[in-house]
Amino acid sequence: MRDTQANALATNGNDRNGLLDLLRFAAALMVAVYHFLYRGAREGGYLDHSFGTVGDSITLGYLGVNLFFMISGFVIIWSATGRDWYGFSISRLARLYPAHLVAMTITFLIMAWWAEPPYATNLFHWLANLTMVAPFFGAPFMDGAYWSIVIELIFYAWVSIGLFSGALPRHTDAAVAAWMALVVANNLFISSRPIELLFLTEYGAYFALGIMVWRISALGGSRLRLFLAGLALAMTFHAAEVQRLDVMSRLGEPATAMSVALANAGIVALFLLAATLGRQVKAGPWALALGGISYPLYLVHQNAGYILINLSAPAIGKWSAFALALVLSLAVSWWIYRHVEPTGRSIIRTLLSPAARFLPRTRTRYPAPAE
Repeated sequence: MRDTQANALATNGNDRNGLLDLLRFAAALMVAVYHFLYRGAREGGYLDHSFGTVGDSITLGYLGVNLFFMISGFVIIWSATGRDWYGFSISRLARLYPAHLVAMTITFLIMAWWAEPPYATNLFHWLANLTMVAPFFGAPFMDGAYWSIVIELIFYAWVSIGLFSGALPRHTDAAVAAWMALVVANNLFISSRPIELLFLTEYGAYFALGIMVWRISALGGSRLRLFLAGLALAMTFHAAEVQRLDVMSRLGEPATAMSVALANAGIVALFLLAATLGRQVKAGPWALALGGISYPLYLVHQNAGYILINLSAPAIGKWSAFALALVLSLAVSWWIYRHVEPTGRSIIRTLLSPAARFLPRTRTRYPAPAE
């Protein structure tokens, strides 16, 4: 049985899923458009211009973040296969930090230049955001979108702990079962904020669904895996409804429970299609590039884009300002992807990889996939 599993992982591990790259870009673009056309004018006075009924038609664009979480569950467990905890941790740091550093600094410089509320910033604000967990130091995120990166970091930390302990990948199904039990208990009965933050129970169902879809596609659909995938799927609808109520309380969100449930079903369906069919689609240069710029786009667009729209709309009109902000966000994201990230990854790996020889290691016998 173990040989069969290893062969399945070896067969699947080296194939890049081109549809997931495209879906990741679509999720980032969905969030950017949602911010520019709807949320910026709706909350906090970030945008001076409302986009009326067009903006009101994309009020559920925040679900793009949930789509990211499903993709992350799938891809991160796939990526962790065959790595020890330290190699995995370095790969995640090298993937996240260079783009974060540059995008956050660009946002800081633009906010410091604009220097009008609600875009207040200072040097301490920038220093705290260098850590990626600025609220831990009593400072807000440089950009509102960064909260979800912290969710990802906590998820990565748990994966690293699983690899270090040996629980992953051998006992992945059992680990997800324990996690889902905690998700159900906390979301439906306990409602503990510390448990929610530490164990990601608010969004855990999305990550768990991604994990189980990868496990099923790579190793087959055991009863436990199918049950966990079904439970995680059901709990995504609960999570989406909790989000709807939260957004309604803050933004006066008019979406109905049925519309949110249908939208959640839509993003889950897109993810399942991409995850199951994507290995049949070659990840060509455009798919790789679009997938590659999705993370920088998510990081760099929001506050800088708001300021650009406010600055340019009186001269060129709000729709042209929106288009300009989106195009420049894409251009800066491409520059970060092509020039910043490769150099940053190389520097981080050069600095941190030598320490691996002095650290306790765990290693699976499965080959690591290409990223």
